[in-house]
Amino acid sequence: MRKYANYFSILLIILMSVGLVGCGSNAATTTTAPAASTTSAPAAEAKTDIVIAIQGEPSSLDPQYSDDGNMYYITWNVFEELIKLDPITLEPYACLASEYKTIDASNWEFTIREGVKWHDGTTFTAEDAAYSINRIVDPVYGSQIVSDFSTIKGAKVSDDGKKIIITTDGPDPILLKRLTKLAIVQKAFYEGKKTEEVTKVAMGTGPYKLESWTQGQNIKLSAFADYWGDKPPIKAATYRFIEEPVTRLSALKTNEINIAINMYPEYAADLPKIFTGVSFETYWMRFNQFSGPMKDKNLRLAANYAVDLQGLADAMFLGYAAPCQGQMGRKGYTGYNDSLKDYGYDVNKAKELLTAAGYKGEVIQLVSERGRWLKDGELTEAIAAQLTEAGFNITTKFVSWNEWLTFLFERSKMPDIQFSSSGNEFFDMDRTYSTLVAGTGTQSGVDNPEYNAILAAARVEMDPAKREAMYADLASKLHDDPFGIYLLTMNELDGGSPNLNWTVRQDARMMLSEMSFN
Repeated sequence: MRKYANYFSILLIILMSVGLVGCGSNAATTTTAPAASTTSAPAAEAKTDIVIAIQGEPSSLDPQYSDDGNMYYITWNVFEELIKLDPITLEPYACLASEYKTIDASNWEFTIREGVKWHDGTTFTAEDAAYSINRIVDPVYGSQIVSDFSTIKGAKVSDDGKKIIITTDGPDPILLKRLTKLAIVQKAFYEGKKTEEVTKVAMGTGPYKLESWTQGQNIKLSAFADYWGDKPPIKAATYRFIEEPVTRLSALKTNEINIAINMYPEYAADLPKIFTGVSFETYWMRFNQFSGPMKDKNLRLAANYAVDLQGLADAMFLGYAAPCQGQMGRKGYTGYNDSLKDYGYDVNKAKELLTAAGYKGEVIQLVSERGRWLKDGELTEAIAAQLTEAGFNITTKFVSWNEWLTFLFERSKMPDIQFSSSGNEFFDMDRTYSTLVAGTGTQSGVDNPEYNAILAAARVEMDPAKREAMYADLASKLHDDPFGIYLLTMNELDGGSPNLNWTVRQDARMMLSEMSFN
């Protein structure tokens, strides 16, 4: 019989403390229509402004520097890329580049779209595009997402000034998908400035421009009148920073806001309207293999056996999450290994591995945060309890978002274990492994020559079948020798106003231009 008692009692206390027990179930995406009026009235104009509650204040609005989910809600709408990703087919298509072609194995040509304006009214040029690419890959700049563009060497403007040439360090089968995450910034606005000088400002070409950032309260956007594309129905947006889900729910029910991000599954029945879909987020915990006790493979395996993934998914997420199958990501991603299974919940096996490692109860620090992802704090506490039950001596430390980021990106501050969530906007395992496993990865806790060699070969392999085989092999190796605890794949669950029209995208981008009100 599974040993649920200890940590489920902890979960019960957590849920009761925020008033969640018995609050609802996984309801369908429907609302009850009001009774029809018997008197005629003039048709009301559709609402054109929207208020969105996000989980915290962004650390920056520099879209090339920070890997901050709260920031992306804003920058997705203010900035654009050379290439966009179709939310249905997940295939790349032209955006700020009107067309593109390969020149040779290491060079691509992109024609710059004409008639595009920056938010200050000046014209978007090839110089801007080339500058943006060179800025984000510059090691001196220190972008937190540079590993997403690790194959790009640089860019230059063509002789006619209408195109740019992007040079890679060899063939890159997913270059176009990489470019869907590379926000284009204005050279004149950003050149020569440190990222801290452009933290609270923004100059983009997107359908919305930044109006204001009131510290601790909100960020406001307005529709850009000279936008080159279709004019969106929503003309103004306010992003409020509301950390607690229960507070977001209350604000939604009293019509203070129109969208409540990342809601608890227990609240589903109380949401005026449910917006849900498959998310690209995967919860995981990183092991520090550079120093400390988690360098031992047996301890890393023991930690995976010690966690009851299915129990946590059922108890905490009520169908809006699923256990990882012994690897990161989901079925359907390029390079996902369908043959692998999850480790299973086996406390005795975990204890055997701790003994084999010669573990003597050394303190293992687990660092996490609260409020960035759904139930991140509660999940961390439940996992810490399970690891303790298996015999680990866990000390849990919760830190602020900015401090959490320093733990994540500065190797000298890397804790033994750190809770995190990884998004795979490319739907390709290169995105996950190059960031989390490669020795050069910005979030990697391991530097293994064998893994690095596989990743380097797969990154330039243009044959899809051969790439799949390489990643499948790597996934098997990482199942036998895990780089983290592979936790849960998540589904998006947001609440909204009854008259809001919006569809959750597979890539999780919240685009204001795709929203409207009845």
